[in-house]
Amino acid sequence: MQLFSILPIILIFAPLALLLSFTPYLTRETISFGVTVSQYNYYTPILRKLRSTFATVSLIGNGMLILVCLYFLRSANEDSTAMITGVSTMIFIVYWAALHILFHFKMKKIKGSLTTVEAPQRVKIDTTFRQNKITYSNYWFLIHIAIIAAVAIISILNYKALPNVIPIKYDLQGHVTSSVPKTYLSVLAINLVQLGIIALMMLVNWSIKSSKQQLTTSNPGQFAAENIQFRRKWSLFTLVTGLLLTILFAFIQINMFVPNLVLLTAISFITPVVIVLGVVWLSLTGRQGGGKIRNHQEDRERSKEQPVNDDDHWKLGFIYFNANDPSLTIEKRYGIGWTINFARPLSWVLLLFIIAIVVISIVLSQ
Repeated sequence: MQLFSILPIILIFAPLALLLSFTPYLTRETISFGVTVSQYNYYTPILRKLRSTFATVSLIGNGMLILVCLYFLRSANEDSTAMITGVSTMIFIVYWAALHILFHFKMKKIKGSLTTVEAPQRVKIDTTFRQNKITYSNYWFLIHIAIIAAVAIISILNYKALPNVIPIKYDLQGHVTSSVPKTYLSVLAINLVQLGIIALMMLVNWSIKSSKQQLTTSNPGQFAAENIQFRRKWSLFTLVTGLLLTILFAFIQINMFVPNLVLLTAISFITPVVIVLGVVWLSLTGRQGGGKIRNHQEDRERSKEQPVNDDDHWKLGFIYFNANDPSLTIEKRYGIGWTINFARPLSWVLLLFIIAIVVISIVLSQ
């Protein structure tokens, strides 16, 4: 078994499996498996046990998947390694989705037996929320664009020095696995991929900024401050991720002129690992929307008030569909991050735009 075949599984799949297994502990304290509950009910023994059961089943299932994947990789060649990794990724996603849906419906059945307080549902809004610096400006991406432009200029100036056939694809060990005839498009294709990635990152940053505020009815002022901090840290992570990917592709392009297999291999391996570990670390340092994961309040201090119940607009607990809501983006109900309002036509345009960027980037990188 080659070292570079197993390290991505251990350093990428394992942290993601850990994160997804403990996702129910990271949601808002008024959400349990995509279902609205009071803060008091969130900490009742029955829901604590439900979260614990989910984490156990998820860890066991994902652990078995990783072990099976490593077993098949022990004697796999380059082509079969890619196939095994791809199939494992699909199983990983399907297993997580099926597990979430199963526990979502379990939660819906349990909700009817939970204690609730009959009171008018209240919606808290901070009219000064948008006056704060919610995210970092997209102008910071000018640094990324400057790097892309600089590498593109260097590539054009050294175009004649390139061989007639240039490498465009590398394996996990950094070896060339695919080459194309030298043309300006093949030389600058990486720059086009970089621009696509930056456009995608700018869209993500805009989504973080523009998604509607969802404050808690208890102590909304504190939660608003925590929500701003939550948005800013993920905005910064988006900027850093874009920069790391820009640098990664820049090294791949420069490698055409100044080959350095060791450096390229190290950067190609370290970059995705750093990004994944960054996602895991940020997710485990705070709840969705802001706030600490551990709540040391006594049960009597926790609110029994039922938050605004919009469960009908969340299909399967994670697909938001509300034609009466003008918002294009909204915080995920399950997991960390943001999603779109699938009832808005413009949201589908944004989704298709994202898919187009991904597809074009993949085509250009082949």
